[in-house]
Amino acid sequence: MTEMPRDVDAQRVHHAFAAPSRRRLLTLLREADGLLDVEDMAAATGLSVATVRHHLAALAEAGLITATASAGPGRGRPRLRYAATRPDPREEAADTPFRELARALAEAVGGGPGASREAGLGWGRRLDGRGPAAERVFAAAARMGFAPRDAPGPDPGTRRVLLHECPYRELARARPEVVCAVHQGVLDGLLEDCGTTVRLLPFIGPDLCAADLRAA
Repeated sequence: MTEMPRDVDAQRVHHAFAAPSRRRLLTLLREADGLLDVEDMAAATGLSVATVRHHLAALAEAGLITATASAGPGRGRPRLRYAATRPDPREEAADTPFRELARALAEAVGGGPGASREAGLGWGRRLDGRGPAAERVFAAAARMGFAPRDAPGPDPGTRRVLLHECPYRELARARPEVVCAVHQGVLDGLLEDCGTTVRLLPFIGPDLCAADLRAA
């Protein structure tokens, strides 16, 4: 049997905790009585096997889980089973400041959605604004901790990007006039020079938002 080395790094831990699904998988592993494989976790969370593998890779890179390879029945590649490592104090150190800063900024913005959008515009303008509009949105969303996916638009002239796993979702539910308005500003600033308009659609599902892109 082989185990992946544990190397907890604060920046990687911060990235790992940015996605709610990764936090859910880590909780599942910590509460499990034994090792779990990818199929076990997919069944328990409702995520696809491919999505689970993607999240497990980020958790492993941060040193939050270990993978043990064991031979399965017959020939073929060894089967990987996963377990959580012992909690490291740096996990909380990496996650807490991010949440506290987001909360403090939301509480500090008193100018309503207009002021929040203006704040987001500056953020969006500083992001990498090269390439087609959809590529820009995908890259920016992934960098911010979302899991973007393509989806059919409401009409032939609109391209929809689904935004899964908002890392700010709890705060966005409490202060949508701040958080969602900032994200609308980010999208506007990101695309303002490419002739594409974008409309953010918050919470079209329990944990799902969307951005509709349309050529101006």
